[in-house]
Amino acid sequence: MINLKEQSLKIITSWKDYKVDPRYFVLLFLFSFTLAGMVYLGFFQSWKSILTGIVVSVTTEVVLTRLVHKVWRFPLSAVITGTGVGLLISSPYPWIYALTSFLSIVIKMFVRFKKGHIFNPNNIAVVLVLFTLNQYAVSTPKQWTNGFEIMMVILLLGIFATYMANRLDVVLSFLGSFTLFGLLRHYWLGAPMYAALGPLMGASLQLFAFFMITDPKSTPSTRRERILFAFLVGALDAIFRIYRIPNPQFYALSLISLLTIIPFRIWIAKRINKTETGI
Repeated sequence: MINLKEQSLKIITSWKDYKVDPRYFVLLFLFSFTLAGMVYLGFFQSWKSILTGIVVSVTTEVVLTRLVHKVWRFPLSAVITGTGVGLLISSPYPWIYALTSFLSIVIKMFVRFKKGHIFNPNNIAVVLVLFTLNQYAVSTPKQWTNGFEIMMVILLLGIFATYMANRLDVVLSFLGSFTLFGLLRHYWLGAPMYAALGPLMGASLQLFAFFMITDPKSTPSTRRERILFAFLVGALDAIFRIYRIPNPQFYALSLISLLTIIPFRIWIAKRINKTETGI
């Protein structure tokens, strides 16, 4: 019989692995930002663009789930994906939001290994769109206010959502490594302190830390490996920032996911097999 410690090695393949589905808290987190941004902060996106992303992601997931798995399933994850696209991308063209949402769902459904997707759906789609269609879309960190009140709301909602998803250790590891490498860039390479650590006070990086990097199904399932995963993302992000690569956190996460998630799942599968066979 597998004990509790060995059960913790399971790769999360179903939201039923949680007592309370953390996606509801993530959706509350994202919806609060969208509403505050559109009503109070003057975000660049239009309601039409955001709704386009949500409708396309929901429709794509419903259709593909029916075709592939022969079931009808409420597309809660797709609503989260479409909402996330609306926060992460800025473009005057609604088709950009539709394309990003479509890519998010298709890649999540078909780029998989051992019953789980490899990339955070929002992350990989945003990276592809920003890299190949940068004349039509940008990421929008500057539209976020650095006001103390907004920052505190982000922190409280983010901490709660990631705690419920059992991924708060990922957030702390990433923000800690970001701070460490920011200080190294300041004292070793002469980067201004505000430039090195300023992003920590901005909602853009916090949105990345609390929403994107913490996806339970595309991060390691054991605590030690999650901490290492987030540290590596922070380290690669720091290298990209030294070379002034735009949107460094997005590229860092996609590359670290590509390099680590498959080997981790192979290792976990071997450990579970040894436990079950007693070898």
